[in-house]
Parts: sequence; C-alpha cells; structure tokens
Amino acid sequence: MTKQQIADWLMDWFKDRVPGLELDMNENYIDKGVIDSFGIIELIEAIESEYAIKFDQKDMQSLELFSVGGLAAIVSRKL
Repeated sequence: MTKQQIADWLMDWFKDRVPGLELDMNENYIDKGVIDSFGIIELIEAIESEYAIKFDQKDMQSLELFSVGGLAAIVSRKL
C-alpha cells in the first residue's frame, strides 16, 4: 500500500463526512473545523480498523496527526 493510496482513503473518509470538502493534503483539518475531538477518535478507530494497526502515544502527540499527508505518513510507517 502506497502513501498516496492511504492519503486517498483518508480523503474519502473526510469527504464522506463533509460532502464538498476542499482540503489540502497538508492543511490542519482541526483548524479548518472539518472534525472535532470526537471526530479524531472516530478517525483513529477507522484507520486502525482499516489498516490493522495501532496508534501509540508518540503518534497521538505528533503534529503529523493533524493533516492528511501526515496521517498517511504515520500509517505508511506502521505497515
């Protein structure tokens, strides 16, 4: 699975929740108001389920967590 394929899956996840969403790969989706703190929990659970991985404390504290590109990088490293 490539980083781009992961990023595409993530973008689809966001677009399912926010139709018509315009989100750059490096934009902070929290700052943009796309999801809230509960949404982050849902997102992490969806990623862990989809890719059979587990986020650890380091991942949860990383600034990469807040952009699609950063999330794709985290997931890619864990696969």
